[in-house]
Amino acid sequence: MHRWWVFLHVAGVFGFLMAHGISAYVTFRLRRERDPARVSHLLELSASSVGAMWNAIGVLLLGGIVAGFTGHFWGQAWIWVAIGLFVAVIAAMYGLGTTWARRLRTIAAAMTEGTEAVSPQQFDDILRSQRPYTIAGIGFAGLLVILWLMIFKPTFGLGGGEAALSCPPPGRAIQICAVDDRSFVTRTVRAPAGEPFEIVFVNRDVGVEHNVSIYSDRSAEESLSVGEYILGDGTGRYSVPALDPSSYFFRCDIHPVMTGTLDVS
Repeated sequence: MHRWWVFLHVAGVFGFLMAHGISAYVTFRLRRERDPARVSHLLELSASSVGAMWNAIGVLLLGGIVAGFTGHFWGQAWIWVAIGLFVAVIAAMYGLGTTWARRLRTIAAAMTEGTEAVSPQQFDDILRSQRPYTIAGIGFAGLLVILWLMIFKPTFGLGGGEAALSCPPPGRAIQICAVDDRSFVTRTVRAPAGEPFEIVFVNRDVGVEHNVSIYSDRSAEESLSVGEYILGDGTGRYSVPALDPSSYFFRCDIHPVMTGTLDVS
């Protein structure tokens, strides 16, 4: 179910970009226009997309909020930073964009009616304003940072110990745990030499598949045990054949940055 909420969130983002793309196109197209009537028509086109944009924002917020619960993300710092940044970017773009568009709409309407209260120089000055570049820069930079937060999920030095607590304490079997796609919580495990043993793999990364595979060394050329993929939130058990005394390498085959060491003695 978590994946469907993430899908809804991404669909909302896609809808937002489609709707807001109309306003972005109009904003830069206006810089080349000098016909007041044409400027008014373009501004009307931009305004017609605002309703769809806010609806898309509602969808992405709904999907993101519920996915935060199904993915157990609300205890992590990155999601709060992303929300704060999203609100700040929307507020900045709305404030800068509406004041500029409102003034341009007033001037264009006055010139279309033939009034002399507004000079062509004023009209040209606002069309050549650097405001559109400022708005676009804020939006583009904000989306990139939010995307980075969603993918890398930085802790910002907060809640670093919570991830380990989300995995149950090891029992008699060898246990390896994962809570994200960056590293295993358990990075070093030990097993007896010369006899088969079992690995209990606990995947707490909701909606994401991981596995544990053992290799002779870090080159990962010789596999000794390849575990099946476990979808989080889930648990899998791997039977590992007897190994000679040595230090072995294990990793997640889907996310190779997740690695660890198996000491057999």
